[in-house]
Amino acid sequence: MARPSQQRKRRTAAPEPADSETAPPQAGGEAGDEGGEGALVVELSDIGQAELALAGEVSSEPLHGLHLVSGEAAVALPSPVVLSSAAAPLVAGAAGSQVELAGVPIEGRLRGNLDYADWSGIKGWIWDPTEPDKRIALELLDGDNLLATVLAGEYRPDLLDAGIGDGRHGFTIGFSETLLPYARHTLHLRPVGSTVELPSFPLEMTRDHIGFDASAMRFLLGNVAAETARAQEADDLAPLINNLVELLDQALSQYYALSAEKAALATADMLNPAALTGQVQTLVESIQRNYALHLDDTEHPVVSIVIPVYNKFDLTYQCIRSIQQHGAEIPYEIVIVDDCSRDETLFANFVFSGAIRIVRNAANQSFIRSCNRGFEAARGAYVVFLNNDTEVKPRWLDELYETLRRDPKIGIAGSKLLFPDGRLQECGGIVWRLGDGWNWGRDQDPADPRFCYMRDTDYVSGAALMIKSSLFRELGQFDEYYCPLYYEDTDLCFKVRQRGYRTVVQPASEVIHSEGASAGTSVTGTGVKRFQAINHRKFFERWKDTLATHRFNGELPELEAERSVRMRALVIDDSVPEPDKDAGSNAVFQHILTLQRLGYKVTFIPGDNMARLDPYTAELQRRGVECLYHPFYFSVEDVFRKQPLPFDLVYLHRYSNASKYGGMVRQHFPKARILYSVADLHFLRLERQAEVEKDAVLRQKAEQMRRLELGAMFFADCVIVHSAVEAELLAKLAPGVQVQVIPWTVEPREITPSETERPTIAFVGGYRHEPNIDAAKWAAAELMPRLRKEVPGIELLLVGSHMPVEVSALAEKDVVPLGYVPSLDAVFARVRLTIAPLRYGAGLKGKVLESFAAGIPCVMTTIAAEGLDLPKAMLPLVVDEPEEIAARVAKLCRDEAEYRRIVDACKAYMSANYSAQRIDALLKEACALAS
Repeated sequence: MARPSQQRKRRTAAPEPADSETAPPQAGGEAGDEGGEGALVVELSDIGQAELALAGEVSSEPLHGLHLVSGEAAVALPSPVVLSSAAAPLVAGAAGSQVELAGVPIEGRLRGNLDYADWSGIKGWIWDPTEPDKRIALELLDGDNLLATVLAGEYRPDLLDAGIGDGRHGFTIGFSETLLPYARHTLHLRPVGSTVELPSFPLEMTRDHIGFDASAMRFLLGNVAAETARAQEADDLAPLINNLVELLDQALSQYYALSAEKAALATADMLNPAALTGQVQTLVESIQRNYALHLDDTEHPVVSIVIPVYNKFDLTYQCIRSIQQHGAEIPYEIVIVDDCSRDETLFANFVFSGAIRIVRNAANQSFIRSCNRGFEAARGAYVVFLNNDTEVKPRWLDELYETLRRDPKIGIAGSKLLFPDGRLQECGGIVWRLGDGWNWGRDQDPADPRFCYMRDTDYVSGAALMIKSSLFRELGQFDEYYCPLYYEDTDLCFKVRQRGYRTVVQPASEVIHSEGASAGTSVTGTGVKRFQAINHRKFFERWKDTLATHRFNGELPELEAERSVRMRALVIDDSVPEPDKDAGSNAVFQHILTLQRLGYKVTFIPGDNMARLDPYTAELQRRGVECLYHPFYFSVEDVFRKQPLPFDLVYLHRYSNASKYGGMVRQHFPKARILYSVADLHFLRLERQAEVEKDAVLRQKAEQMRRLELGAMFFADCVIVHSAVEAELLAKLAPGVQVQVIPWTVEPREITPSETERPTIAFVGGYRHEPNIDAAKWAAAELMPRLRKEVPGIELLLVGSHMPVEVSALAEKDVVPLGYVPSLDAVFARVRLTIAPLRYGAGLKGKVLESFAAGIPCVMTTIAAEGLDLPKAMLPLVVDEPEEIAARVAKLCRDEAEYRRIVDACKAYMSANYSAQRIDALLKEACALAS
């Protein structure tokens, strides 16, 4: 095929004899044939990359330092001799030549030797002594690819002189960089039809130099110039430009992969402006100026966002820009998997940098395989699969991450998906009995309470799905059974549930999804969307036993959307709990979480105002509490009328709600168990206030409140109090009422103290509560004068929400009204201890529990200590008189040993009495749940 051109270029390795008297017989392609010029046959396979340069051609190119190593030992070979140019003929009698011309056995009867191998080619000889005139055919392979066949018929006088046949048993194979273009090649040379290699083969060849050499550049540029000259229209050049950009992008992809562990130059910075034409330089500058997106790289990303793409670069760019704009609190990276795009995606490495990495598929791999390949390249402990036709909203990533972190039983969390016009696309999905999928909430108002709380769901879309990397690997990644795409995400969700984990949708994570922008919308056409119908059948066959418990298509979707729900609980409070502002809110908030752990789906109503109050409503929703509010519901009774299924449990918090809704609950949900949590006994608090203030009107009001509170209790199946003192009192006043003492969960936490120049104490309380106002004023008037004498330089912080003017007016140089603080931890880090100088009140005091949980002692009055049932070691903290309080504070400020003893006692007390396990057990008993 290529012989004419090869023969024109051929130069023999040594001059042949000039006349017939000295010339040996000419051999042809087979033994006994007349050969002449045809003695050396080089035949290119159809896999060959370019022509073979024949043996005698002398190259002017510099030596490129090919290293040849044995395929078995992988060590450098001492022989053959490596020459810097085409080999000169070996002459019999030269040093070492007798050994070389003796040859080595090959396949038993053949003998041969490899004279040299370098970047220019391979030279050697092979001979069959039993058939001395036969020409041996050899094949050269690169790995499994056949590069060429050659007939060893080259005349060499050194072979003739050595008695090796007629001297026509040599071969020379010339290389060019276009034939062996890669950085590493494994060559095999063996007789045709044999598996036995010639000596020193297989050979592994590697290059020292980087980049194309001059010959390769001439070859490449020559082809480009030829194609350019041949073009008649602009469109004729499109394939050529496409190929060149693809080559560039492949190199850039590897560049960024290799530089992952260190800072890499920006793509544009690697280019030499002087070597670029004006048009190319303008293009590069335009891309950098208008499109460049950079994410600061991170050595240890927590989350890897995998985005599979095929064309649609504009969608990809908008998606990544939205991620960059909104950021995240956790370190993350983006892995773009390009499945052989042929649009502007080829320029992606000019656009994206830093923690945005690009992985290229050498051939089209499909959506599922691209996702799996992106996962293999990901470094995060968690992985998010995100479609490129999405735009994310603020906190989308943090919400998914916190959802998985908050509950180890959650295996997958998905985002709420919105259409670009704001309509709801889906909030999780329903899978019906025959395997059909429904987007729950499609085309509805995304603010509807039904679509705003975290809940278990049959599946979440792979358009925005997070899973722990270890679990994804354990499950075998996305199943290629569904290639190229569709139902792989649903199948994964079912597998996660099969392993005992939950699949949830987290509406706090919102993502805009341009449905169909990347794969179309028709399931009957020829596009990839048709695989939705194909894979539907596959999915059904795999999961039909599980699906047998599901309803048929369209039947009671409200119930199918929460098929995992077994028990329903309703909680009513005056307003949305604000646990960072008052103890009552903290108590009901923690009890809501306990009800969830007990297996209830919890619905919450703010009975006093039906208002959504963020961030507190949103916090309940992201934890899986269904919050009902205006304008979707107008009142508590409106909720009762619209409720599709009855509640199993109704939890009424505070007297105001028990008195208003106890009877209504009995009417609408006659089988529901009613819990009434009093927060504190109002009448007891008023009686004590009347006693302190000597107020007869208050005493009369307290008596009236006692009758009302006791009356409300008779609607309840169980009354919850937080203090044993209150339980004992109710046992006397209402012996027919079931009363149970249940505090709330307060988890211990470690606080790192900050350096302070002066001893500091704090009083913490919500100032909508009258006893806290009285305590702050009393501390400023009665305690501080004594403390200034006992502990010179001491400072008192007044901390709490809704601080009135009468408290803020107490400010002095050593009395600091801080008011509301987002986190008490900052206060606890600043103080030596706290005080709770309450003169009246009732119930359990959250301010004391929070202080103990932080390891901060609290010096308190008997009223403040009520219901705590403190151990003997902590009893010295309880004192009532101003002088005693001041003396106790002073001792704890001076005596480090005593202080450490009290701190340890506080931590042990909290762990024993206020753990989630203990509160869960107590509330389970109140709910009358079977063990």
